[in-house]
Amino acid sequence: MVDVFERAKPRWCPGCGNFIVYEALKKAFYELGLRPEEIVLVCGIGCATFIWSYLNTNALKAIHGRVLPAATGIKLVNPSLKVIGVSGDGDAYSIGCNHLIHTARRNVDLTYIVVDNGVFGNTRGQPSPTTPTHSITKITPRGWPEKPINPILLALASGATFVAQGYVGDLNNLKKIFKDAINHHGFSLINILSVCPTFNPTRTIMQLRREIVYVEEIGAPLEKLEDAVNLVSSIQREGKHPIGVILMRDEPTYNELLGATRKIDNIIDYGKIHEISKRELELILDVKY
Repeated sequence: MVDVFERAKPRWCPGCGNFIVYEALKKAFYELGLRPEEIVLVCGIGCATFIWSYLNTNALKAIHGRVLPAATGIKLVNPSLKVIGVSGDGDAYSIGCNHLIHTARRNVDLTYIVVDNGVFGNTRGQPSPTTPTHSITKITPRGWPEKPINPILLALASGATFVAQGYVGDLNNLKKIFKDAINHHGFSLINILSVCPTFNPTRTIMQLRREIVYVEEIGAPLEKLEDAVNLVSSIQREGKHPIGVILMRDEPTYNELLGATRKIDNIIDYGKIHEISKRELELILDVKY
């Protein structure tokens, strides 16, 4: 069987959590019956964002922290596309954090996957916004002094209409979250607890497995913001991580509020493009048609 979504064999460090993200996302595409031309991956800077070069879909490589503005533009121009942003925790929650807040409050109809391994792996192990306090890293041998950001509570407070967390120790659960998020009508944030054996060896899949709580077993997904915040806070107070779809609710999307619900073809003058292409070809070949 030909794997239509495989552009190339993934090449990350051995044991990297990105392999699981790649497999789960590819399986989700197949089970949703999507075709490569219906999908656009918008990727930023970081190890996880190299996924665009391994998956056979439309893709745009954005600059550091600018995944969501680019993804928003694509969705407004062609609402029929499934637009999926991919970032690491550094890309999403440092330089890109303000864009997360505003994309969530606008409820742009796209899916944002953040692979959170608690470290800047692409730049060789600096602490990221999700690195736990007191962590020993290559640049903080006496311990990281800063408090980590809380991605789930941030997304909830910012107005995201779909908030979930997965982890790379459960491929099937992650695939299900991806399917639910892609089908959701509105902005979806999926934070994925991942591992980086090369630059963050203290975090392992076995450690994460001991610390997770599947929220579907205790009544999630929820529709009310207050209930979702209380659920997440209660789990995190116990030193655990909520896993699964935490909040899912319906609200008008940004496309609907702007009236941009059809593909905007009239902004492109295809006739002019054809004239230019023909003229350039004539100059190159020195022939007339």
